Amino acid sequence: MIELTFKREELLKALDYCSSSIEKKHAMIILTHILFCFKGNECTLNATNLETTVVARINLISPVSEGKIAVPAVYIHDICRVSRGEVMIFRYDEEKNVLDITAEKSKYTVPCSDPSDFPVIPETKKEFKNVKINKLILLYKKVQFSMSENYLNKAYSGALITKVKEEDGTESIEMVTTDIHRLSVLTLKNLNIDLEEINSGIVVPGKNFANITKIFADSEDAEIAIDDEKMFIKNDKVTFISRLIKNEFPKYRSIIGSYSEVNARECAVINRKELIEAIKRVTILNSDEKIWASTYFFNGNVLKMTANSNSGGNSTDEIIMEKGFSTERKVSVNAKYFLDVIGVVDSDNVNIIVGESSKAMVIKEETDDFFYIHMTMPLRI
Repeated sequence: MIELTFKREELLKALDYCSSSIEKKHAMIILTHILFCFKGNECTLNATNLETTVVARINLISPVSEGKIAVPAVYIHDICRVSRGEVMIFRYDEEKNVLDITAEKSKYTVPCSDPSDFPVIPETKKEFKNVKINKLILLYKKVQFSMSENYLNKAYSGALITKVKEEDGTESIEMVTTDIHRLSVLTLKNLNIDLEEINSGIVVPGKNFANITKIFADSEDAEIAIDDEKMFIKNDKVTFISRLIKNEFPKYRSIIGSYSEVNARECAVINRKELIEAIKRVTILNSDEKIWASTYFFNGNVLKMTANSNSGGNSTDEIIMEKGFSTERKVSVNAKYFLDVIGVVDSDNVNIIVGESSKAMVIKEETDDFFYIHMTMPLRI
């Protein structure tokens, strides 16, 4: 009989880390389990769905001999979440492969699986480099919506992280996403990722990046290594391992142009809150449609909007801009896409670039920490 004693809150936190890498239904039943590995006062919780892996580290209250237990994830997480008291006690019968869990007056008996069936956890001998992970997490929102799971090029379901050389010779890190209909490029001015693989670019699956933002939400720093088409991210409590997608991104800089070229183009300036409210008003009749077809007419300081619904209805609205174009402009876009990008602009005003020949619409934003460009392709209405 093996006895493990945990602080319940620490165990629950570790289980939360693991939750993103647990399969709820899988042909390999063992992937619906968490592997507890323990020795002395240390215990690791391991979870994998073969695409991502989590290794969470916690301390035991009392030292134990070396061993492993494969526990059904759905049971242990729910038990820990609803249990009372500060301590949880595991008593594992190796012969019967059964785990008894006690938390105050609550007692549970859980059948376990053979721990030897659990997949080998990936490891790396590559050097880990320190990264300000909080900056990546905080700004990921600006690119996360511009990717697609439904495209033949799998790279378009992920976020490209790459190092680029600017016109002045300085180097920056960029995050890029696209779904063909739109393109988001975020240049991080004050972030360095000293990994050789970043020079040619790595593509992190979008859903895995979302898990990274949850797991490391409270971390300012983390250590990262790239090895065998996998990315390893760790701090003192948890290691997250994600497979990478083959880098097949388009030459996006040739599409958007250099930043000096973007800054040289004339832009309109519109109050962000007023613009959001106006778009919502004019697209009310499109609320049940997949594409919110809408057209925007820029004339002096007036922005006029129109939208047509599939049912034959139409609507119009207009607002006054802070600054208009010197000539009349017009562009038609999916209003859903328009709202997506306006929703992640941090400033009070939105800077919009529209060409005279109704090409793509560009939103730009610049701060001391980043330069952000979002391009939405026009609709043919």
